[in-house]
Amino acid sequence: MPRRGLDRLRIVLVFVLGLAGGAGAVRADLWYVHYEKAERALAQEKWREAVGELRQAIERKGDSGARVRSYGMKVVDYFPYLKLGIAYHHLGEQAAALEAFDTEERLGVVQSVPAARRELERFRQAAVDAKRQAERADARRGVDEIVAKSLADARRLEGEGRLQEAMNALAPGLAANPQQRELVDLMARLSARAIEEEGRRREEAADAARRRLEAVTALPPTPTAAPQVEKLREELVEAQEAARPDTLIEDTLRAAAAHLAAGRFEEALSAANQVLARDRKNPAALQVVQQAYLRISEQLLAATGGKPAENIPPAIRFADLRQELDGERVEIVESPDFRLNGVAIDNSPVTVAFLLDGRPVAGSSSPQVVGETYVTALGARADLDAGPHVWTVTATDAAGLRARSDYAVLYRRPWFRSPWLFAAGAGAAAAAAAGGLFLRHRKHRRRRARRFNPYVAGGPIFDAGLFYGREPLIQKILQTVHNNSLLLHGERRIGKTSLLHQVQRRLEGLDDPAYTFHPVYIDLQGTPEEKFFATLADQIFDVLEPVSDPGREPALSRASYSHHDLVRELHGLLRRLQERSAKQVKVVLLIDEVDELNEYDPRVSQSLRSLFMKRFAENLAAVVAGVRIRKEWEKETSPWYNFFEEIEVEPLSSEAAARLVQEPVRGTFRFAPGAAERIVELAGGKPFQIQRRCLALVQRLHEQGRRTVTREDVDALERENGGAG
Repeated sequence: MPRRGLDRLRIVLVFVLGLAGGAGAVRADLWYVHYEKAERALAQEKWREAVGELRQAIERKGDSGARVRSYGMKVVDYFPYLKLGIAYHHLGEQAAALEAFDTEERLGVVQSVPAARRELERFRQAAVDAKRQAERADARRGVDEIVAKSLADARRLEGEGRLQEAMNALAPGLAANPQQRELVDLMARLSARAIEEEGRRREEAADAARRRLEAVTALPPTPTAAPQVEKLREELVEAQEAARPDTLIEDTLRAAAAHLAAGRFEEALSAANQVLARDRKNPAALQVVQQAYLRISEQLLAATGGKPAENIPPAIRFADLRQELDGERVEIVESPDFRLNGVAIDNSPVTVAFLLDGRPVAGSSSPQVVGETYVTALGARADLDAGPHVWTVTATDAAGLRARSDYAVLYRRPWFRSPWLFAAGAGAAAAAAAGGLFLRHRKHRRRRARRFNPYVAGGPIFDAGLFYGREPLIQKILQTVHNNSLLLHGERRIGKTSLLHQVQRRLEGLDDPAYTFHPVYIDLQGTPEEKFFATLADQIFDVLEPVSDPGREPALSRASYSHHDLVRELHGLLRRLQERSAKQVKVVLLIDEVDELNEYDPRVSQSLRSLFMKRFAENLAAVVAGVRIRKEWEKETSPWYNFFEEIEVEPLSSEAAARLVQEPVRGTFRFAPGAAERIVELAGGKPFQIQRRCLALVQRLHEQGRRTVTREDVDALERENGGAG
């Protein structure tokens, strides 16, 4: 474009932006007006006023900046989240202050201004110290109050002979301080008394049943006496069985588990302690105690928590390619196809809206949870006319707080996009299209010559290009394994194994800001119980070979290999993995055919669960898949009860199933109207059934030298196979 034309574009851009600035200067709610008011309020220690002004500033400009132009030729360092954190710190809202400081740091600009960076570090440390001091004081005061109340209530109830209620009253105190000697001794005494009284009651019931039987058998025999004698004998056997110590423990354990499942955590703790009074190391009772402590502690925290921290508005950050042009920051582009990219950062999900020159534009947003922070990737595209444009992005969080930011773009149309070139370009494009059609025709002809058939029936799908319809499910799994384990259940041949392989591939390539993922696929099919932990270990160490011990002897070749051997080796492996990564390490076990565990001794599952619950909770997650696991593991007696987030792998949607039918052979073979729909209908949306039918249909086309699958072909194949699904 000639120099004169460029100058005109600059004049237009400056005029448009200057006009907008002039019109806004009359308004009292421009971002820099609120920012200046906030700085004055901070200087005067009017902290709550400063918070209000900073929120107003962020709503109008949600991205930080160094040397940002405000009005006239004045430039300022704009760090609203830093100032917001300082105000919250002085108000005693340390959690909100730390959230604001972290947000400012994530935006990445504050590091370029040394004075602002030092100010952020100084006030963040002050907020951390204040938060810890307040938490320690609150915790000490709260624990002492809970312990004192538990002891007083329990002693009063014990004096009234209400042992069960006394033990329930001790539960909050023990959850707050499990080592407090008076609480522990009193619970032990009450538990011993309660279990002795229950045992004595059952023995008395057995004696009463024996006396009733003796009284009836002492009478002369009559025709009606025989059934009565038999019934009394059954009652005596049941009473004697109930009076056995091991039966008493089993019944009490079942009651503890039922209380725990029903949310009666104090009763669960009481029942578990009665078992421990007889069997001090009973693992099931100890597990109930641990779970009850955890749940009661959560309730205490919710009941005694302080005022919730203030929320802060979202922060917006663009993939910024702007440069200075006549005092304004503008991105200059030479293509009309423009895409705006960025992120919105907040402690809750956000909704994003886009405007281009004041008109709504469709865009996309994709949230990702990083710790307790939601980082939402945002993007929108549009075809630009030549000249200046302004994008406006607004992010609104769950509390209704809003941030807005503008992004200026100048499209300078290059000479080769001029209208007079269109005709010549169209001719060249037509020639190129003809050449492309010729090349595609030759490629598809070669495919038919070598009997090309991409469908897979019988094995898992490893090629991502042949894996359809599971993207939302994969995204849910990728977002969940940060903090939880998952259980995938569904009928056979529904695609669970293929799904696990695709999750493994995605985790291997995932660039996560907080974790380094190490996925390991494990197939348990046919694994005997005595080889379970050895099989698990060898598959983990084979996949993670680069950091494994080079002198390690395979577990399956050893005389014995137990859960404890796996724990010891995992400790070393995780330590070596962490030494090689600046992020937190997360090993994800993708366990297929996990139904095998249903046939094992329950203690095997308990040992496996302990890896995820205690020893390696921060570094280990599981995604397990099977057919019968849901109905077996949803029982309260299962070691895995309430452990997994469950996901049912369902048949593909009609749209995804149709893509699986047609796309693998697009351009080489065709499907006549109704043929693809008929395949989906007969297969019921099940990937294996679709692949099996399509594999046979493409083979039929090769044999008959045809290129089109008809509905008649589909029905004929179904008749040949006897209509088998």
